[in-house]
This record gives sequence, C-alpha cells and structure tokens, in this order.
Amino acid sequence: MGQKKNLSTFDVAEMLEVDPGSVANWIDGGLLRAHRTPGGHRRVAVDDLVAFLREHDMPCPAQLQPGPIRVVIVDDEPAMTQMIAKAIKTEHPEYETAQAHDGFRAGAIVATLKPDVVILDLRMPGMDGFEVCRMIKSQPATRHATVIAITAYPAEESTRRILDCGAKICLSKPLSLADLVAQVQVGAREARG
Repeated sequence: MGQKKNLSTFDVAEMLEVDPGSVANWIDGGLLRAHRTPGGHRRVAVDDLVAFLREHDMPCPAQLQPGPIRVVIVDDEPAMTQMIAKAIKTEHPEYETAQAHDGFRAGAIVATLKPDVVILDLRMPGMDGFEVCRMIKSQPATRHATVIAITAYPAEESTRRILDCGAKICLSKPLSLADLVAQVQVGAREARG
C-alpha cells in the first residue's frame, strides 16, 4: 500500500478479498465512510477503513497495520511495570511499551496509543482494572486490544468478573514472566487479526 492515505473501492475490495460491489454497498449503506473525488470516484481514507473493520470485527490486513506492536502495562507498583516492560523488551525489542500506574492515566494512554495489548492489574486506587477493561472494550478505537489481567489476589469471582469485562485471561502474581510474554505475543497477533 505504501504511503497511500486514500483507497479506491477496488483497492479496498482487493485488500479484503471481497467483491467491489460489496464495498460500494457498505458505502451506500453508511457503514463505511467515503468521499468523492472531483471526477466522481469514491475514495476511502485508510483510518476510516480500519475503524470499519474493527467496528465489524473483521480482520485487518497487515498493510493497514503500520508500526510496531504496542503494549501498555498498568499496575500501581512502578517496580512491577518496569519488570514486565524489561521482560517484554528482552524477548521482543521491536515492541513499544508504555506504563501507567493508575486507571485514569491508563485510560488516557490507551486512548492515545490504541495498543495491541494491555496488561492490567485488577486492584488499583481510583479506577480499578475492571473499569479500565470495560472502558477499553466499549470504545471502537480500542476494543481490538487484547487485555491480559494480572492480580495478587486471585479469586474465582474476580477472574469471572474480569473475563466478563472482556479480558482474555487473568494471571496470578507472582507472575511467570515467560508465560506473560508468551501471552502478550499471542494477544498481539489476535489484536492485529
């Protein structure tokens, strides 16, 4: 795709392996945003196509996923977030990591970075992990993210609750960093479709 910012209906159809008529129907039905060139041809902005794919739980082609895998680590203990970030970077130096130490900051970072994976502690002051997970999964721009919950207080009730909020898995502390990094890798692949 190169540096193209706008795609023709034929570009979109080829990329998604669908009939160009389907793309035209999505546009005509108001499902996929598009604009017209002065010559009357339809063009779809790449960002609009990515939003459409996420909104409809469709896989996003690799060429629409520029940039590195992004992982946000959320825990109220800075030593924990630093240890996890180091383990991820050791195994996957190409991944970008960001850290947050409370739920409110986590929400801001997730909204800005639109990460592939969020590692999320359940117990934090202010906004807890359950609220953060619900927020991530309720927004079209972030719901694709794989949420990996972590907790020092494992209980069947809290595990069920966080999975109901949209997390993929809940791991107990003390963490096996090797297992966590493996889950991050799988989660990143799933988030990218």
